[in-house]
Amino acid sequence: MSGRRRAVLIAAAAASVVLVAGGIAASRSSAFHARRLEVSGAHHLRRGDLIEVAGISKATNALWLDEAEAERRLEAEPWIAAADVRVAFPLTIEIAVTERSPVAVARGNVLSLMAADGTALGPGKVPRGLPVIELGAPRPLEGVRSSPVAAARALGAMAPSLRAEVARVRVLLDGTLELRLRGGPTVLFGTPDEARRKAGTIERMLAWARAKGTVIRTLIVVSPSAPAATLAD
Repeated sequence: MSGRRRAVLIAAAAASVVLVAGGIAASRSSAFHARRLEVSGAHHLRRGDLIEVAGISKATNALWLDEAEAERRLEAEPWIAAADVRVAFPLTIEIAVTERSPVAVARGNVLSLMAADGTALGPGKVPRGLPVIELGAPRPLEGVRSSPVAAARALGAMAPSLRAEVARVRVLLDGTLELRLRGGPTVLFGTPDEARRKAGTIERMLAWARAKGTVIRTLIVVSPSAPAATLAD
């Protein structure tokens, strides 16, 4: 290769590097800052709080936004079950979230709203009629602590109509659950295993009692396929 040709190739390569570097620099300029921020799916959390949690502002470069990182930041917030962050034309950042909803309020040292998947949502305004999860037993054992997570998941497995009938869930120290229905029986639920099947059994037994004009005092669904009931005199 002649010296002249080599010089031409080197100059062309250098020009390409300059163009690429210039393009990268230009893409990071304020010309590509987000022009619009759109938020959807938020009911409990405020729009401004969501944008702040995501680490996004109108000074965010839309071309260089790490959508996955913004989604991780949002999903670390207990109220957010899922988040989707994307850039749309022209220079619009869209944030779509799916929020968790409380199914119970746990009463212990502090009050905490609980979601259907067992996530503790923290303190907040308690919706009317929300079941109360009580931790522990009349005689708590030293060093043994109960958790509201399993009770919240059991409530989450219930149909909304049945959950609305639950006034209280007591978490006993052996991990079993005891439910008190509004104006109805005490339900010995057992462990949280097979929660959906147990909920279905409770519904069928209550329907049977209504059809027979019978009042159930205590209902045992520890084995959902073989329930037992104590009837009122």
